[in-house]
Amino acid sequence: MINHWVRYGTDELFLPNLDKFGFVYIITNTKTEKAYVGCKQYLIGKAKKESKWQTYMGSSKYLNADIKKIGKENFRFEVIAEYKNKRSLRYYEMYYQIKWDVLTAVIEGTDEPAFYNSYVGGKFFPPIEMYEDPEWRRKIGEANSGEKHGSYRGKAELYLNGKRIVVNCLGVWCNKNGYDIGVVCRIARTTRDGFIENVNIKGGPKIKRRSLSSNGPLGIITKVKWLDDND
Repeated sequence: MINHWVRYGTDELFLPNLDKFGFVYIITNTKTEKAYVGCKQYLIGKAKKESKWQTYMGSSKYLNADIKKIGKENFRFEVIAEYKNKRSLRYYEMYYQIKWDVLTAVIEGTDEPAFYNSYVGGKFFPPIEMYEDPEWRRKIGEANSGEKHGSYRGKAELYLNGKRIVVNCLGVWCNKNGYDIGVVCRIARTTRDGFIENVNIKGGPKIKRRSLSSNGPLGIITKVKWLDDND
């Protein structure tokens, strides 16, 4: 059976993971760029009969009418992502339908609807698996870069496994690499040689106490120093 699906945003032939339940897809009219977002499961019914997903062309009667009218060769069939159960599949079908405003978006410069979808419906629940839309993550990363980021703590140098590295935003670096920003910031308040000065122990003299270290996925951070923008 011929498979007409490719991976979203590429020309790579889609090869399914049949341990998954199904996939969310987008079918696009390449003449008008009008599209349809839906989902398809691999097996159907209690007998687990194959759904013939390979040649599936969507459930919209308007989409199918256009395919019949201008030919299948004028449509692009793309798989956005696969999901392991019906609950997740239905949730993320709705997620992409809402993300792309399938009920209200219009083709640029016209009043023509940008999608064949006529409804976003069904009964939905929170998904079992969590999936992060790569495009959304990229945009959030760009929007929250540098001083815009809620975890921005400034440019810093740190010693990781004894080697000096410089990071543009200490907070972002810690979040990305699995380090506790609170502990790392406390390390930054120690002196360059790794000790906190003038610790007063009740009933005794002021002494130096060894500073904190932070152990994480990349190794141990022992020293941190804030840098000026010109450093």
